[in-house]
Amino acid sequence: MRLHREHGITAALGVSVVLALVDLQWSYTLHYKLAQPDFYVYYLAAQLGRADSWAAIYDPAVFLPPVTAAVGKPLPYLNPPELAWLVTPLSFLPYALAAWIWTGLLAAAFVLVWYLVAPGRRIVRLIHGLGAAVLLPVFVGILFGQASLLVVAAVALSWWLLSRGRPWLAGLALSALILKPQVAFLVPLALLIAGYGRVFVAWLAVSVPLAAVTVLATGIGIFQQMSRSLQTVSNVPGPIQSSLFRQLPLPVAAFGVVAVLGASVLILWRGRGRGVSRPIAVGLIAGVLVSPYVNFYDLTALVLAAWLILGSHPSRWPRFATLAMYVPLYGAPIWPLVTLACLCGWLLFLAVPAPTLPRERGRETEAEFDIHS
Repeated sequence: MRLHREHGITAALGVSVVLALVDLQWSYTLHYKLAQPDFYVYYLAAQLGRADSWAAIYDPAVFLPPVTAAVGKPLPYLNPPELAWLVTPLSFLPYALAAWIWTGLLAAAFVLVWYLVAPGRRIVRLIHGLGAAVLLPVFVGILFGQASLLVVAAVALSWWLLSRGRPWLAGLALSALILKPQVAFLVPLALLIAGYGRVFVAWLAVSVPLAAVTVLATGIGIFQQMSRSLQTVSNVPGPIQSSLFRQLPLPVAAFGVVAVLGASVLILWRGRGRGVSRPIAVGLIAGVLVSPYVNFYDLTALVLAAWLILGSHPSRWPRFATLAMYVPLYGAPIWPLVTLACLCGWLLFLAVPAPTLPRERGRETEAEFDIHS
């Protein structure tokens, strides 16, 4: 057993080093002049917002020139202002120091997700963690300073709280989705359909006031400004958009979105009372597929979906499909259509009912209570 354990760790470390080097070489092809370019977008938005106005950070005439000069490409700020507000304390620091602090925060978020959710014990958990860390969306997301991991960590924390019978706190944790909604925007609705009504109510009770504060701080004109920004950068090479709307003609994409949403509702409805892991996983997978704007590093959310599925002791085929998703997720920037096809297949495999385990029965009672609440 000791020999097998040592061999497993050595092999995992070796493969991880090789993949990390490949990740670094791939990231260089995007030709950014500045380290952590995505964090610089948040950093600049925080500086401009507190110096001018929070609506100004969405104006391409105001925001794009300085970010282009620093990064080398026009990267618009497309997140709600709450993310810029979160970064505001760091915006008083020199950029290099702020970027290192932010990178440490993202790394801590990844470790939290691994600690809370990664399936298996000891060596298996370690291999899962190493494999996820060098997965291209995760690695580049941390390298570029993407906020996706913060949202993924909030969803993982929500799962942990709900699995311990704390639905109200779980809903409060989900309110962090406002930092980058497209990463997991279907998760609250998936939980509602699955019978976790109190989680949805708690999320709604916080998210609606936050949305109102956003509108008051920026005005409704920001949507037109965001549209102008997207038109300005539409022909600029950059990260691959990995969703049905971005990769398929509109009629085909619309049909695919309807099919994905219908399949998801069916899976969630049939799986009520079988635990919280599968509803969150379905919400994450379906959200990536139907979102109108998803970068490939937002696929980090699918690592959480995979760990939740594997931790719920699925049947053979869902388990096989989940483990097999590593390759198409790693190759998403190169073969986005293949990745989308595999994600659709993965969602269909989740239609296979998961066995009800003794440790899940407490959650079943919780779901039944929420259905009638």
